[in-house]
Amino acid sequence: MAIDQASIDLVYNFGDDRKKDLIERIESREGLRQLSAMQDLGMGNRDYELISVD
Repeated sequence: MAIDQASIDLVYNFGDDRKKDLIERIESREGLRQLSAMQDLGMGNRDYELISVD
């Protein structure tokens, strides 16, 4: 589930105007609600740590 949250965070933090349409699509289909529902059901955790693999 953390990978799902990281993907959402990546979209929201993307520095381009092209993200607007994708964010609108995610929100209009309650994509963020799915993440909180999964956590409520004990299907995982939304916390993650980014690790550099240089």
